Amino acid sequence: MHFMDTQDRKTLAVVSAAHTLVHLIEGALPPLIPLLLGVFGTDYFHLGLVMSIFSYTFGLGAFPSGALADRVGPTRLLILYLFGAGILCVSVLFVQKLLPFAVLMGFLGILGSFYHPAANTIISLGIKERGKAFGINGIAGSLGTSTVPFVAAFLGAKWGWKSPYILFGLGVLIVGFFALSLPSYRMEPVDEKESKVSKEVQGAFSKTESNTLQRRTVITASLVLFYLSCALGGMGNRGVLTFLPTYLGREFSKVLGGLDTVRVGGIFATVTLIAGAAGQYIAGALVDRYRPQKLYSFTLLISACSILLMAFSHGMLLLMGAVGFGFFSFAIQPMQNTIVARILPKQRQGVGYGFMFFMTFGIGSVAAAFSGWLADRFGLSSVFWAMGLCYIAAMCTMYGAELQGQRTQG
Repeated sequence: MHFMDTQDRKTLAVVSAAHTLVHLIEGALPPLIPLLLGVFGTDYFHLGLVMSIFSYTFGLGAFPSGALADRVGPTRLLILYLFGAGILCVSVLFVQKLLPFAVLMGFLGILGSFYHPAANTIISLGIKERGKAFGINGIAGSLGTSTVPFVAAFLGAKWGWKSPYILFGLGVLIVGFFALSLPSYRMEPVDEKESKVSKEVQGAFSKTESNTLQRRTVITASLVLFYLSCALGGMGNRGVLTFLPTYLGREFSKVLGGLDTVRVGGIFATVTLIAGAAGQYIAGALVDRYRPQKLYSFTLLISACSILLMAFSHGMLLLMGAVGFGFFSFAIQPMQNTIVARILPKQRQGVGYGFMFFMTFGIGSVAAAFSGWLADRFGLSSVFWAMGLCYIAAMCTMYGAELQGQRTQG
């Protein structure tokens, strides 16, 4: 990372480690679903509901967390997440029934929601080449997302379902101590002109000063459509990730006859999601060179095609669809982050990121419970048909946002 000084490297290392861990915690439940069906004597719907509770609070808390990042500083918020989430993860030791587990997951989601607005604001304010920094941080997040099916499945199968949460909680606490030495990255005052419309918005949407009201109206419409696209894509992503290990474990368990479906699902889910790291890095490099809105629409379309391929295929085609989903769906994240950074002024980026993650994780959370209902009644493949349609709707909405943006060019 030759483009960063020592402090920037340290900051990015801490933020990226925290990103890996937040997605390890977020993704620990899905690979454990086959175990938890027996442990709690429940069904797909109720476990999907627990995942929805976590995802909803994870997204709901992101919006006020964005405002807090603007007010108290993103570093303090990051530290609160690290120590709070670490303590809650370890406290899973005392959980014996499904209802207390659901309550704990709800509070864990609230604390986890602090991460993304805080970390993205730190990167946006503190690192010069933020596109690359977002890409590297995204790789760290996708590393957590891609490895957690394997790690959680093997830990759970060997030492019980609580062991992944305890291990991840200890890791979060360790990173928390390193975060105590980070700079505050408080917001700097901006001049009146920039506080109204950011310079990057002016460059992206218009080269003139005329028709200011019309330009702001179009920008607002574009933002609304962008956030709606985030919600629809978040629904598709949550539904797929919740049942991906279980689906792949069922489909490929005969290939690895010596392992149970929990471990098989963990292995294949991790193999397919590792592609997300490559997608994160490539997208992080591309968004500094090309218009991220167009890249975003195209990536949503390919993600939808990959999910629909998974819904009706088996064997190698199923694996190809899963790898395509891993690559393209996680390439979306640096694009979303860069769109917010370009559209909103600096002193509003914490709120902007918070609302984006509320739409992605909070509104998107309903897909986990809905997917569980579909799986119970129509089989696991129906989940992927429905989530593929969510991605298509997200692509159409983002295309509308791009058309709105083009109205102010030239």
